[in-house]
Parts: sequence; structure tokens; C-alpha cells
Amino acid sequence: MKRFLKINIILLAILSLLSACSGGGGGDTSNSSRTVDDGNSSTATTLSGTVADGYLVDAWVFLDRNQNRIYDNGEPMAQSTAGGVYTLEVNPGEGELYPVVVQVFAGQTVDEDTGIAVANSYLLETLPGHWGFVSPLTTLIKLECDKNPSFSVQQAEIAVRSQLGIADSVSLFTDYLAPGTVDADLLAEYGRAHRAGQVVANIMGSLRVSLSENLGGQIADTEQLLAAFIVSDRILWQAPLIKLALDNERNLEEMVDIETLTDDILETVDIIGLNANLLVLYQQRLEQNYEIWDMRPPQLLSQTPLADDSAPVDAIISLSFDEPLDETLLMSGIIELEGPNGLVSGNFDYDAEQIRLTFTPSQLLIPFSNYQVTVNEMLADALGNPLAADITWAFTTIFDQLPPALPDF
Repeated sequence: MKRFLKINIILLAILSLLSACSGGGGGDTSNSSRTVDDGNSSTATTLSGTVADGYLVDAWVFLDRNQNRIYDNGEPMAQSTAGGVYTLEVNPGEGELYPVVVQVFAGQTVDEDTGIAVANSYLLETLPGHWGFVSPLTTLIKLECDKNPSFSVQQAEIAVRSQLGIADSVSLFTDYLAPGTVDADLLAEYGRAHRAGQVVANIMGSLRVSLSENLGGQIADTEQLLAAFIVSDRILWQAPLIKLALDNERNLEEMVDIETLTDDILETVDIIGLNANLLVLYQQRLEQNYEIWDMRPPQLLSQTPLADDSAPVDAIISLSFDEPLDETLLMSGIIELEGPNGLVSGNFDYDAEQIRLTFTPSQLLIPFSNYQVTVNEMLADALGNPLAADITWAFTTIFDQLPPALPDF
């Protein structure tokens, strides 16, 4: 709905607070807005909040009216000050309509956690109506809503919180550096949310730099949405590593090492694959407009024989995956078994209920020999997301067959 402001008239809007990600305060008690009279016949509203990884100073904070994640002339903008504080002067009601976006600049924006300028530029954002605190965690929630328009704010927040291993008692829209009057246990949980935010911010910066370099040195304005989706996907795909670190801190009192955890996660990302071809795939998925967003290839859960293990000469090759596969791509040759005499013939089968592929050799394997299994990278899930590369592993056969029983004379 478009809103028209006329002189001496302020229209009150009825906003949906429960069902959609597109707006609503959603219980964010840290938001602050104030309607002011400038002495003339017009009115304006100020939106005040904070931005953080640690608190960020000298970042650009703006109301993204056209939702392109780029500051455009005429959009309300301010630079964050000490404590990450910002104030925007906007038209009445705009805070509930448009997201707040934060541009963090390498070499300029200072992170008060470290007291020095950040090494890489990145973007932070939050949902309309939630301008009170903008962080890497609110950014993930916002992007989950953008990918899945049917999500409510609560669903998106639960999805992010659960994947990162942040306690249910923590609101991701609350300033985790100053959560207010809470008990010691809850304060510790907000501290863990802060550390999760630090790791996410580091990864965001590194991945955006890699993507920019692979695109020739710049992410175009028209590519900002795709870039944001690519970066957030890769963070959430590796979220179990963050969750494990937070669980170990909570249960084993092993303090999260931000730099080490960041490096461990970045090592799992296909940096070379962050390129123009990936942007095309993401654009195609946007145009397909599926109800559920999923760009992740099927993940291998288990395999037999195990890699670098031994197996009997009558071994059957088996692989289990985490999601249904595209059965139109399951053809002879999707699994290959190669031994001393070349490719081994056999029968291929797919159990859709168990999401399991099997390859049964048509003859016994040669004992005490090396074999290699290759699963073709064309294998894809039901939405068409292919494997990033061939799955390969090797095993060695042993001879465990008993000789036939002697006849009874």
C-alpha cells in the first residue's frame, strides 16, 4: 500500500504484526521513534537505534526506501557514532514500511570490540519495524524472510537461532551487548549471541571480498540481493560449526575463539565457486519462485564401504542423502566402481523412502585389490541443486568367502 502525506494530515496505517516478514515491531522493545514538529506545517519522525558486531562507529545507516541495499540520494542517512548509535529523520510510518541498512566500510568503520577499523566491507540490515538494533544476526533473519516470503518474523528468527545454537531465551532483535536487566545465566547467553555475531560478521566480510574479486573487482548494484543470498546461505550451511563452538562454551566452558572459528568455517567454503555462474543460478532460482528456498546440494550422510576401509569381495556400494533426489537424473553411470580391470558392471537402485542409492556389482570383486567409487556431480536434489563436485572415495577388498562344504561320503 502506498502512503501519501499531505500538509497538516498524518495518515495512521494498520500494519500486520503477526503473519508476514514485511513489517511489525514483533516485540522489539529496543526500538525508539519520536514524532517532531519542525516549526513549519510538516512533521517528521526520528528512528533511533544501534548497530553492532561490536558497536560500529562511522558506518552509514540509511532507510532503504527502494530496498536495493544501496544508499540513494534522498534516502534518510546518518553515520553511526560512539556506541553504534544512529538517528534517522524519516516520514511518519516509514520505519514500519522500509528496512534499515548499514554499510560497513573497510578501513573506515571502527569496531569498538577491537578499537580498530574493520578489514572488509559488508552490509547489515534488519526488517521493517525492527530498527532498534541492527546486527549480523538481524541480517540473517531479514534474508531468511526475503528468501521465504511465507515465513513469519518468528519463524525466521527461530530458524536462525536454532541453526546457530543460540538459546531460545535470547531475542535476536535485542542488543546483545546491553540486553538490559537480566540474570547472570541469560547475560551469558547474550554474550554467546555476541560471539556468534562476531563470527558471522567476519565471514560476511571475507565472502563479499572473495565474491567481488571473482566478479572482476566489484559487486554491481543489481547484484546486491543475489550476493546477500549467496553469503547468508554459506553462513547457514556451516552454522553447525558455530553451534558446536557455542555448545562447547556452554557445556565445557571452552571459550569461543573468534578468529580460529572464522578461519575453520572459511576453509569449508568453495571460494572459487563464488562467481558469475553462481549468480546466474541464484537469479534463476529467484525467477522460479519456489515456495521454499533451497540452494544447497544434497549432503551425503553415510556410505559403505567406508573410505580407506576394507570390504568383502561381495560388497554393495551404498550412499544415503539428507533430502530426496531428482529421479530424472538417476541413470546408469551415476555411480561408477573401478578396480584393477577397469569399470565394474552391476545394477543400480534408488530407494526413495530411505533416500539411498545402491550399486550391486554383477560379480565378486577381486580380493586384496583397490577399488574407487565415483558418484557423478550431475546428481541433484528434487529442486535441481547438483553436487558441487564428484563424490569419490576408495576402499580395499579382502577375501572372506568360505569354501563350499565337502560332500558327505
